[in-house]
Amino acid sequence: MVGCIDLSDMTVETPQKVADCIRRALKFVAPENVIVAPDCGMKYLPREVADAKMRAMVEGAKLLRAEYAK
Repeated sequence: MVGCIDLSDMTVETPQKVADCIRRALKFVAPENVIVAPDCGMKYLPREVADAKMRAMVEGAKLLRAEYAK
């Protein structure tokens, strides 16, 4: 699992920042073995921040899927 969302910061990551975080993990783990996840503690964030961070995580994963599908 790759924790790609910083839950200690209320700033919502961009999909590109999430993709960059996952990309760093790909140096050590094969793409098919990566599970994208937030760091633990999502329940402590305001709902709108948590939702935006999860959306950024999904969009970042989509960027990488498109890269690795080529």
